[in-house]
Amino acid sequence: MTTQPNDVPIQYTARGTVPRGAAAYALRRIEQVLAKVSARVLHVHVTLTYEPNPALEHPARAEVSVDVNGTPVRARVDATELQEAADLVVDRLQRQLIQLRARTRTRHRWLAVATEHEWRHGGAPEPPRPVSGDRPVIRRKTFALEPLTPDEAAYEMDLLDHNFYLFTGTDGADALTYRTDDDGYAVLGPTGVPVLTLAEARERLRAGHEPFVFYRDPDRRRGHVLYVRHDSRLGLILPSSTSTTLPGRGW
Repeated sequence: MTTQPNDVPIQYTARGTVPRGAAAYALRRIEQVLAKVSARVLHVHVTLTYEPNPALEHPARAEVSVDVNGTPVRARVDATELQEAADLVVDRLQRQLIQLRARTRTRHRWLAVATEHEWRHGGAPEPPRPVSGDRPVIRRKTFALEPLTPDEAAYEMDLLDHNFYLFTGTDGADALTYRTDDDGYAVLGPTGVPVLTLAEARERLRAGHEPFVFYRDPDRRRGHVLYVRHDSRLGLILPSSTSTTLPGRGW
């Protein structure tokens, strides 16, 4: 643990083989950025990972999670070396903080709403690795979804440094916004979303070339996202069980 200039402790986690000098460099650069934040910083967590595996194209990873007066801001990058990862994550964190301060919803370049057969990979750090076998879902994330417009969902996705974002539209239907290859945004839903079981979604993910599958479950007809994690395992994002069950529409 280290201390940020405004006395908010920085929680630090090292994974793998992280040299002390690289960690000190990364923490110092992050402290310099946070020292310029005028809003109250409530929490900071930095994770540095280095896996000396020749099979990995980007064995170094830097992750920063900051609570700025109750608003989460995250940045994560992969690189060949830890110092490079630190420089890149600081640049990304600065952009996130500037966007938060400006509080501007910029006019994003929207593509036409994608259909079931037009799903495209939106700017993931690395190409998804093939999904082979009956791989179990190792992590489930459950959220209570709040109504958002597509622009608001894209704004939240940017602050959290995600590649996709599950949300409920102002019409009450679950939808997904995601990054596209040309640095724009697109939306899946509310129409054209397939109804699948988890096993069917896993098979579709295995057979396709995308890092995620957006679908509705047969029982509650709510939006789910099955995705390939950075470690090639599977994760599942779904609405909380307390959320209102919505009637299926538009399949």
